[in-house]
Amino acid sequence: MFYALLPYAIWMFARHAVSDYHALLLSTVPGFAYTIGRFAMERSWNVTGLFLIAALLIGTTIDLLSGDAETMIRNHIRTLLAFGMFFFLTMLVKRPMALYFFEDTARVLGWMPESMRDRETLRSGGLLPYFQALTLLFALRYVVIAAVKTVMFSIHGIEGYGLLIWWRVALSWGFGAIILLASLYVAGRVRERLGS
Repeated sequence: MFYALLPYAIWMFARHAVSDYHALLLSTVPGFAYTIGRFAMERSWNVTGLFLIAALLIGTTIDLLSGDAETMIRNHIRTLLAFGMFFFLTMLVKRPMALYFFEDTARVLGWMPESMRDRETLRSGGLLPYFQALTLLFALRYVVIAAVKTVMFSIHGIEGYGLLIWWRVALSWGFGAIILLASLYVAGRVRERLGS
């Protein structure tokens, strides 16, 4: 609702009252408010929470500095590619972001033994390749969404922004499902390797 329905409705109604750029900006408000609200309620001061807030602040700042609707969409694409590259870089330096995300959520979901206290345990025992592969999925998510947005924007221009919202949400959910299944698989390997 906050990432698709409300942004789409705002875009469709606001663009007739204000400029396309301002309609685009307004359409980002529900997702921004929801994410900040959830973060404040959960007070999730971990790598995952900090990453989400940083990504939100970077995206919002770039939106505000864009100046017009076309530039804003092009900047969305560049931002997605930059995040994809960030995930690739964490793989290259053998500090895959998926390891940090996994560590933050694994104990809460019961995917990791309570006795584990540090991420070095996850990095050892042959588990690192699993986290590298999981991080690759995160990187591909950003790159694929950027590629689809580029194609859709080149075909439909600013008039197709409503369609772009639905494609982004569909791809995000699709990759989210794949990442969840891959995370469950990795959780199984962690339990197997660590004897939980």
